[in-house]
Amino acid sequence: MVLEVQSLLVAVAVATTCCAIARIILYKLHPGMDGLGHWAWASVVGALSFAVAGTGAGMSGDTSLSVAHGLVILGFCLVWDGFRRFLGRKPFAPRVYVGLGGVALALILYSHLQGSLHVRAAANSLAICAISAGVARELLWRAPPKQLAMRLAGWVYFLNAAFFALRGVSVGLDLEFMGGRLSYGITALATLWWLCVTISVTLCMVLMAGERLQEELNHQASRDPLTGALNRRAFSGLAEKELARARRSGLPLSVLMMDLDHFKQVNDRLGHGGGDDALCLFVALAGRLLRTEDLFCRFGGEEFLALLPGSTAVQSLVVAERLRTIFTEEAGQDVPGAASLPFAMTVSVGIAQLAEDDGLEEIIRRADAALYRAKDLGRNRCELAGG
Repeated sequence: MVLEVQSLLVAVAVATTCCAIARIILYKLHPGMDGLGHWAWASVVGALSFAVAGTGAGMSGDTSLSVAHGLVILGFCLVWDGFRRFLGRKPFAPRVYVGLGGVALALILYSHLQGSLHVRAAANSLAICAISAGVARELLWRAPPKQLAMRLAGWVYFLNAAFFALRGVSVGLDLEFMGGRLSYGITALATLWWLCVTISVTLCMVLMAGERLQEELNHQASRDPLTGALNRRAFSGLAEKELARARRSGLPLSVLMMDLDHFKQVNDRLGHGGGDDALCLFVALAGRLLRTEDLFCRFGGEEFLALLPGSTAVQSLVVAERLRTIFTEEAGQDVPGAASLPFAMTVSVGIAQLAEDDGLEEIIRRADAALYRAKDLGRNRCELAGG
């Protein structure tokens, strides 16, 4: 079968235009998602590059190919920057674009002045290989374990880098493959490969955006919207697993039930904004003091619940005392208007350790009883279940 290059270029131009439309729609649907705008612009530049290469755009053959190659490099840089933004990394500084553009422009000008298709193909392959390798490294090394679409995109760019490295080597070893009929050989294969990569990358981008949206939905479903702590439903599911693990291993496990003291008066005097600030401060403090394996949730209103795997009640008492004392210190400084309150902002804590026959509800009930005893004994204190 004969693959005619000009026809393939037109087909790629049509495909890249369709992919550009898909990426633009994706960006319009989710304008707040970092990186999507750069992907959209990259696809527009890519479609334009193949339109120039396929039609000539009224320029001479050498000039149109040089312009097309320059647009391809620009599109790759935009995609790379878009992936960095999507991953939450620092975007490229303008000097990076200038540096990459300068290197690419030097290669393009050199191949243009040489007037050799052989040199032009080698220079273009070198640039695309280098940038594709950079994108692949970005995605494969930075992608979270569960982001399958991101890893798939990384492997697509890795294969693209390998392909254009092979293309560059083939150009160097076969000096006459560009000289005969352009309908045959690696030129047609490279064009066909580009068609497959363009479609694959666009599909990966759509899947990556879908994974990000699903991740955000899962986060919203499991988190308290004000403080970002786990909600009761998410906490219960994770806590049941920790209880089962503690029973299998024989390791201790403790629960802390915490309640901000005089919270109604805080809301009355500082307004609900001041109360919200106090809640968020306490959650932030718990995030700093608790371990990564500990579970922490907003149980309701101003009540919070923490589960500490591997900790006895006495060990958990030490953690609770740190929470109690540091919260009072920081609330007086960081909650606006706290200094005007006739009382210090404090927290009371009840602590219960998992017993042999305890279920989740039972251990929470005993921690809650200890909390009520702390309240009855004057607040701003920690109490162990059973005294």
